[in-house]
Amino acid sequence: MSKALIRYAAASFILVLSIWLVGASAAPLSEQPNSRTIAFVVAVATSDLRSAREGGEHVFAYAPDESEGTLSSAIKDWLSQGDKARLRLAPADQATIFAFYWAATRMPPQSRCFMDIDSEECQQDLGYWLARVRNGDPEFVSAYRQAQMRLSLPPLATQRHE
Repeated sequence: MSKALIRYAAASFILVLSIWLVGASAAPLSEQPNSRTIAFVVAVATSDLRSAREGGEHVFAYAPDESEGTLSSAIKDWLSQGDKARLRLAPADQATIFAFYWAATRMPPQSRCFMDIDSEECQQDLGYWLARVRNGDPEFVSAYRQAQMRLSLPPLATQRHE
């Protein structure tokens, strides 16, 4: 996956957390997380971890002893069961992981992202949805709020525009 896109996504999400967004309600995320969606998020995070371990650019901060296996299982447990016990990512990193998760729930099943996260087609698909996150998409805001308690996500400040 393009390191620039991952950095862009993380910066975009941090921006979303720090600015006032338009509050809205929309359909909730499915109560049953999709395994394909979770696999995509795990692929993004483990790709970033590999880059970090190789001394390359990376977005997330990892514990020194974090491995692909521990990270993968922690993310799977967190997104599917709300079990955060083994997830050792900072709250801002967890929020960014959720942004990738939400984006993946919006991608069509035939998206290249579910087959090859490094493909140009995936970069375009993912870029579209992450731009919506960055721009405070009401569906994202609603999904974030609905998942906030279950996933112990950090607060998302919002303000309605008059």
